[in-house]
Amino acid sequence: MAKRLAFFLAWLSFLVVCGSWGFLIKNEQIVTCDNYYSYPKYISNFSSHVASVVDYYIWLKDVKSEENIMDNEIDWYMITEEGIKLYNATQTISNILNFGYYIKDTQTGEVITNVIDDEPIEFLKKQRTYVYINNRNVYNQHLYRADHIMEIMRGTNYEVYAAVIEPLKSGDEFYDDYIRYTRVKSWMIFVIISLIACSILLIGCLAYIFSGTWKGIWQEQKEEKKPVPIIDKVYLDIHTLGAAILTGVCAFVFVKTLDDYYYNEPKSILVFIVVLSLAFITWLSYSLSLTRRTKRGKLSDNILFIIILRKIRAFIKDCFNGRIFRAWILLLLPVYVAVNGVLSAIIVGAIVNNYYRHVIIIIGFSLVLINVLAFVSTSSALRSLSTIMEGTKQISQGNLDYEMNPDKMSPVFAAFAENICNIRGGLKNAVEEAIKGERMKTELITNVSHDLKTPLTSIINYVDLLKREDVESKKAKEYIGILEEKSARLRVLIEDLVEASKASSGNLSVNFEKVDLHELVLQAQGEYQEKMEKAGLDIRISSEDNNIFVRADGRHMWRIIENLMSNVLKYSLRGSRVYINITKNQTDGVLIIKNISAVPLNIPAERLTERFVRGDEARTTEGSGLGLSIAQSLTALQRGKFDIQIDGDLFKVTVEMPLWKDSQ
Repeated sequence: MAKRLAFFLAWLSFLVVCGSWGFLIKNEQIVTCDNYYSYPKYISNFSSHVASVVDYYIWLKDVKSEENIMDNEIDWYMITEEGIKLYNATQTISNILNFGYYIKDTQTGEVITNVIDDEPIEFLKKQRTYVYINNRNVYNQHLYRADHIMEIMRGTNYEVYAAVIEPLKSGDEFYDDYIRYTRVKSWMIFVIISLIACSILLIGCLAYIFSGTWKGIWQEQKEEKKPVPIIDKVYLDIHTLGAAILTGVCAFVFVKTLDDYYYNEPKSILVFIVVLSLAFITWLSYSLSLTRRTKRGKLSDNILFIIILRKIRAFIKDCFNGRIFRAWILLLLPVYVAVNGVLSAIIVGAIVNNYYRHVIIIIGFSLVLINVLAFVSTSSALRSLSTIMEGTKQISQGNLDYEMNPDKMSPVFAAFAENICNIRGGLKNAVEEAIKGERMKTELITNVSHDLKTPLTSIINYVDLLKREDVESKKAKEYIGILEEKSARLRVLIEDLVEASKASSGNLSVNFEKVDLHELVLQAQGEYQEKMEKAGLDIRISSEDNNIFVRADGRHMWRIIENLMSNVLKYSLRGSRVYINITKNQTDGVLIIKNISAVPLNIPAERLTERFVRGDEARTTEGSGLGLSIAQSLTALQRGKFDIQIDGDLFKVTVEMPLWKDSQ
């Protein structure tokens, strides 16, 4: 509330201060003079009246009579100096009210006067403002146009007496100026007091507003949460330019309406207030915004001109550092075109105007030399670009040993070629590290598996020996059975682990042959038929063609199907159906197996092919979590496709292997 009141008082004080200054500036002559008779405009009016009387009755008396002038065209006034003077003098004399004059020709005794009095000269001498003029000097009064008047009076026999007759009567300039003078003088003290008081109030309100803004910014920086005002997001130089233009428009309108404002024109007063209010709001908002920006720091970061200069500087720096190879082309191309155009124009001009031949020869040779250099540079750049394109092609095809020498490249593409070489080197190092890591992992798994097989074989043999012994204790027999089951499971796990490692690393040999996919699935069904029936699973096989032959390794293909059937047996819902579909498309033989999972499938499908990954609810069941991983690796090893899809509890696996072609 206090801040709003301060804004209102500052606005009101600003209006009063501007109005007061405008009042004092507009009436500067009245404010600085002691009385009405020293008022410059009063003296100017008096001088003008005296000059008009002298012009009309002495200088221009023989030019035209008043009657003839009235009958003539007005254009006459505009084409001669005498006409203009006569017209102005006529207008002035016709409006005389508070001005008296007495003109006498001392040679002829002729008198011209507008004073009605028995003693007109004495009457005029009694007035506060009085002047006497003869052919030698001007007495009793300073006149602005004295030189002009004396030029006319010199060499004549005239005497002129003139004065402002008081008391003033309403109806001419002397009276109107007097009323304005007295009105301004009566308001002057009040205006000065208002100016001083409102200036102090304005300074106080602005100090309060700016101090509050400064403290508010400090609080914002402390809290670091309040958003920046929209006006502070405008670039500072754009904001400054806009404020300056708007203020200039306001100042122009202010000056134009100032006269009408002091004559109390209601419309002009309203415009005056609106214009000043707009200027006040503009500069107050600008000043507050500048204060906030200054307090936050980094003022130059919000100046558009500086930002553009920085970007241009960075762009030029990047160009000369070779970071932006296209920039050279963009910069050199217009220069090249301009040079060719200028030199060609000079040659044509020289030929047309028959200039010296040696000039044409020198410029022509320069033009040819520039174009030859441009051709050589362009050819070098194109060769470098071709080399870079070939290098990227080789790298994309896996040839990471392809070498490019950036030092032999065109400067336009040298940095680009160096970046390509760095990418190639990085890829090569990454591939070597990956191969090294995979090899070490495979060796580790192989060594660990080999070390585990020896004690595991001993355990299995001793368990077998214990089974042959006549053990009477039932608990001992149960323990022996558990040992036999777990040791067999551990042996399968080790074998699966070794095979998964070999399959993922590609260390397994592949013997491609013609494999009957339908027959292979039927064999797997026969082997797992009894186990499936015990698990309550009903297998449904459908095939659109009983003779679908694929190009695969029979041993690996059998392991894929075996792992998938084992997966179905372990994780399918008891009493559900298992659908196996054998089909083909234009390029591949397709095997699709679908079953209902006994446990929720609460992990992404792609994670099921990772090693040792199973659904959370399936971790208590038999299985190593390697079956699907091995199947996927063996499929990829044979250049096939392996895909898993999950829809609720529906589990679907698709294996695609290339069809066998007789030409193979």
